[in-house]
Amino acid sequence: MNTIRLIGTAAIIAIMASSCGVTKKQGVNQNTSSSTMISQQNHSKVSSDALAGEWTVYTVGGNKVTGETRPYFNFNMEDHRLYGSNGCNIINGDFTLSGNSKLKIGNVISTMMACPDAPYEQAINLALEATQSFDITKKGHEYYLELRDSRGNNLMTLRKHNMDFLNGTWEVSEINGVAYDNPDMQMVIDIQEQKLHGNTGCNIVNGSLMIDPDKSNSIQFQNLGTTRMACPEDIMKGETALLVALESVEFAQKGKTGTVVMLDKNNSPVLVLKKVDVDRQ
Repeated sequence: MNTIRLIGTAAIIAIMASSCGVTKKQGVNQNTSSSTMISQQNHSKVSSDALAGEWTVYTVGGNKVTGETRPYFNFNMEDHRLYGSNGCNIINGDFTLSGNSKLKIGNVISTMMACPDAPYEQAINLALEATQSFDITKKGHEYYLELRDSRGNNLMTLRKHNMDFLNGTWEVSEINGVAYDNPDMQMVIDIQEQKLHGNTGCNIVNGSLMIDPDKSNSIQFQNLGTTRMACPEDIMKGETALLVALESVEFAQKGKTGTVVMLDKNNSPVLVLKKVDVDRQ
C-alpha cells in the first residue's frame, strides 16, 4: 500500500500551479451513503477520457461532504499527475491507468498543516491509498467519479460540473422578459479561466465566475466592474438592467437552438443569451 509523504507547505505550493476555484464551508452529513445517492440517479457511463480536469469530493467513506475549503483533485492526463486538497493540506501525486478501469494512485506527497476543522482529511488520504479502480458516469451536465478498492467497494465519489456549453461569445437577447436588440451588448464567458468579459452596450464589463459544487447547473457572476462612459439614457437603462440581472444569476441551462437561459435563485429567467458566430462577424 502507498503511504502519503509529508513535505513543507512552501515546497508543494511551488509544485502546484493552480488551485481550486470553488469554496464552501466544510462539513459532513453522517446519514447519507454514497452508494444510495448514486443509485438514485439515472447515470450513463462515459469513457476514461472524462477523468481529466478538476473534481470536488462529493462523498467519502459513505458521508456527504459539504462546505467551504472543499476538498478537490485535478487529474492531468498529459503527465498522469494528480494534485489538489484534502480539505486541509495540499496533495500531489501521480496515477496510472490500465485495462478494465484500473487506477492506481502513488508517490503522494502532502503539506503538514494542522487544521482544527477537517473531519474527513484522513478518510480522503486512506481512500487515495486504497484506490484500485474507478467508474465515471454522467447525469445532465455533471460527471461522477467513483474510486473503488480491490473488492469494488466505493471509497470516495467526486463530482465535476460540466458547464462548457457556456463557453464562447454571447449576445444579450432578453433581460427579465424584455427583448433587447443591441448587437454591442455582448459577453464572452470562459469557464476554464472562470472569467467574464463583455460590453453592456455602453461600457466594458469584466468579472469572475463561481460554480457552487452543491448545486446542479450552478453559475454565478462576481466582482463585476465596468468602465464609466456616459451613453444615451435608454442605453444606460439597459446597462443597469443587465448588471443587476448578472448579479442575480444562480443557474444556467440550454435554451432553444443556440441560446442559453440564465435563472435566479427562484429559477426565474433573468437573461436569455444568443450564441454569436465569431467567424461570421
